[in-house]
Amino acid sequence: MLAAGVSLPSSTRVTPMLRQWLAAKAKAKDAILLFRMGDFYELFGDDARLAGEVLDLNVTTRDRDKGEDAMPMAGFPHPAAPSYIARLIGAGFKVAVCDQMEDPALAKGIVKRDVTRVVTPGMVTDDESLDTKSHNFLVGVVDGQKQDVSDIGARRVPPWVGPDQRRFGVCALDVSTGELFCTVVQGERGLVDELARLGPRELVVDERLLPVPPSGADGGDVLAAPATPSFSEDPQGNPSGPDVSLAARLASILPRTAGGQQRLERREGPHSLRLVPGLGAPDAWLQEAPRKPALLAAELCLRYAEETGQGTLPRHLRPPLGYAVDARLLLDSTTRSHLDLCGPSGDLRRHGTLLWHVDRTRTAAGGRRLLRRLLEPSTSLEVIAAGHDRLQVLVDDGALRDTLQDSLSGMSDIDRLVGRAANGRAGPRELARLGRALERLPTLCAGLFGHEAWAQQITPLADAIESCSLVCERLLRAVADDAPIALGDERAFREGYDDDLDALMLLTGNSQAEIAGLEAREREATGIPSLKVRFNNVFGYFIEVTKTHQAKVPAHYTRKQTIANGERFITDELAGLQEKLEGADGRRRRREAELLFDLKELVAVHAAALLKVSAFAADVDATLSLADVAIADRCVRPTLLPAAERSLSLVDVRHPVVARLCAARGETFVPSTVSLSPERQMLIVTGPNMAGKSTMMRQVALAQLLSQAGAFVPAASATLSVCDRIFTRVGADDDTASGRSTFMVEMTETSHILRGATPESLVLLDEIGRGTSTFDGLAIAWAVAEHLHDEVRARTLFATHYHELCSMSGHLDKLHNVHVAVIERGDSIVFVRTLKDGPAGKSFGIQVARLAGLPTMVVARAREVLSHLEGDPDEVATSTSTSTSPHRRSLPKAMVRRITPQMSLFTGAPDTSSELDADDVDADDLRGPSLTPAVQAVLDALRETDVHRLTPLQAMNTLATLVDKARKV
Repeated sequence: MLAAGVSLPSSTRVTPMLRQWLAAKAKAKDAILLFRMGDFYELFGDDARLAGEVLDLNVTTRDRDKGEDAMPMAGFPHPAAPSYIARLIGAGFKVAVCDQMEDPALAKGIVKRDVTRVVTPGMVTDDESLDTKSHNFLVGVVDGQKQDVSDIGARRVPPWVGPDQRRFGVCALDVSTGELFCTVVQGERGLVDELARLGPRELVVDERLLPVPPSGADGGDVLAAPATPSFSEDPQGNPSGPDVSLAARLASILPRTAGGQQRLERREGPHSLRLVPGLGAPDAWLQEAPRKPALLAAELCLRYAEETGQGTLPRHLRPPLGYAVDARLLLDSTTRSHLDLCGPSGDLRRHGTLLWHVDRTRTAAGGRRLLRRLLEPSTSLEVIAAGHDRLQVLVDDGALRDTLQDSLSGMSDIDRLVGRAANGRAGPRELARLGRALERLPTLCAGLFGHEAWAQQITPLADAIESCSLVCERLLRAVADDAPIALGDERAFREGYDDDLDALMLLTGNSQAEIAGLEAREREATGIPSLKVRFNNVFGYFIEVTKTHQAKVPAHYTRKQTIANGERFITDELAGLQEKLEGADGRRRRREAELLFDLKELVAVHAAALLKVSAFAADVDATLSLADVAIADRCVRPTLLPAAERSLSLVDVRHPVVARLCAARGETFVPSTVSLSPERQMLIVTGPNMAGKSTMMRQVALAQLLSQAGAFVPAASATLSVCDRIFTRVGADDDTASGRSTFMVEMTETSHILRGATPESLVLLDEIGRGTSTFDGLAIAWAVAEHLHDEVRARTLFATHYHELCSMSGHLDKLHNVHVAVIERGDSIVFVRTLKDGPAGKSFGIQVARLAGLPTMVVARAREVLSHLEGDPDEVATSTSTSTSPHRRSLPKAMVRRITPQMSLFTGAPDTSSELDADDVDADDLRGPSLTPAVQAVLDALRETDVHRLTPLQAMNTLATLVDKARKV
């Protein structure tokens, strides 16, 4: 009992069956144990109480007469296990399954039982627990700095290695499909971004990565970010942002359970780079020495899968496939969120997201492949061009599209069916579905083989397609079309597939006919019209006679049981028939089990080949979905240029999702034309709110993303250079859980962009600096724009309401001003939504506020205050004096000093030392004092100083000289 981690009620008698349960419970102390007993899974003790609440089960006791001291128990039929397990997993529990290891009919004594698997969120294979069009990833993470293959644990992270310099090995395992992806990422931020892209259901980390659990729980640690962030600096003294613990940052990307918890598994790390028998060697990318942390992460995942499989790995796993993070267009979590690429975990295809718009796939595997394309576009011109070639074939050939749609529609999920069959968990009906799905693959391949763009992918699959045909023929010949979910009384195999089974089925059928004949003969012989031959699991076959006809019962009937309405009897003839029938039925069931096992073994042997062809079918489905979208949205094939050219030219580009939503409302979406190049590197975008600045920037980013994902672009024409990263800072969000304000979040994300962007990146910034005072915000926005222009040199769209930034075009030669046009008609405006060169005339904020429904009195007063701020106090005084509102106040005369004018970046602040009436202020006085010769001399000295050419000693001397001059001014 101590080994099992449970305490039994004092009155509980430990029977052999209960001793078996305790032994199983000891193997899975932290899991809900499902204990197979006959046709039911039973739960006992605390497991019964906890699961009873979640599953709404009736919790009883083993000994009802012992009251509260009795041991609780509950149960449910074993065929319902997948749905019940799904509910327990969703509630945050682990589930251990203890099955019968032998046929009860052949067992001598108590039936042998053992734990066959432990189900956790990342180890789910049942359809009831899976999102059909999403991966179910278990992700493993190891610290590359701490791992040494020859001496694990001997090395530690040097104190000078900052959070952005650490290397991590990452592996994503989808046990339901057998896929295994590995990579190495740089820095904690890169790790969190990559994990957020993968969207793991469960995260397993090397315990040396998180040496101190945030809470004392064993196995799964409940994690939470600190309420108030601190700040750290990198080795160069630059602040690295909020210092939230890595454990909390990792936990933040995990989905919450029904109880609101986030759990992260900590496990002892890998000890070697051993190859798993039968798994095959990893690809060449992973075999290079710098990629060893990725293989160590793979081993961590595989060891966890082995633990939950009770020492057995899933048989359909594929060899580890390595990928380089920088070989893909990098999209951090902020960018994915701001661009609405997909919804949160569990609702990825949420209405209004890009995935919702483009996903028209017919199969589950195709949906998963399309999701991966959108979240990890390529940066290889060769790969992108090949994808566009394949897409062009489908766009141009309508008949081919129709053929492919017919082949794919209704196709079952081959990947997950192969996984369940290879691991012995598939039933007859699932094998029938697999056979029907495999039947379509050769036809699918044949239809594409005549096109060179597709033939290059099909040719290497010749052997795999042959294996598919072999398995398909066997399954279709063996399994009945209407096969049951599990073996039982219903026929699972076709007549003629197995002679032994047919003979047993005939014998069983004849015996049933004999039972019916015996019933008819006994009715006639006894004269009892209501006489019936019945069967139950306790007594087998018997003759049932009601009390009304008891006097007619013959003497050779042997009484077996008395019931409320009559008596049950047995005869020698019926006993002989029962023995004959039970023997034939038992042999039939055993033969069906043998045949089913053989079919699953056949699938397991050919699993690798089946999964290869299935992957090709998934790619066809994803490409066909993009072809449907390209035709519906009138998309064009983009021209892709090398990254070094840093060009972007989009003519009449549209936002695909917004355009679709506009069409649904009967509105017309107005496209934009945008051009970026090395000479036109940055665009300052101005215009009023609601004019479409954010939408325009998002559609530029989506055009870049779609083109590199192998899709066509919703535009009249599109020419783009490949970019390495897309960064967005659009919208206003806070992070109350971490105690970060909207402005802090904005600055943190801006910092990440400035540190991570390169000349080959695409940067979209919207309203930088709005969360603080006007002067502070304007200064920050100015400095950020200059840094992007001079230092980063990334292609940038910079939307702002700070019209002072437009003047930067005078001294930044690669910066240009554009604006979203509007038409002003009196007090109202019309949004044209067309992008034009030059800055906007004004912001039209009050007009937009009026459109939003602000009360008329408030709008009018805002106009008066705006006139005052813009330097027309006479209009304010006039309008105020004629106002009939008793609550309307005149603006204070001294207000001119407090809010007028807005300080110019090119002049000093106005002199406000004397008390002046508003009427006495001259416009020339607002420009600030002229510069004295002494001040001008200091400024000239600053301009002539080249800090990049100064030695440390020269820099100190220069600074001292300038300070001395400034003090004499």
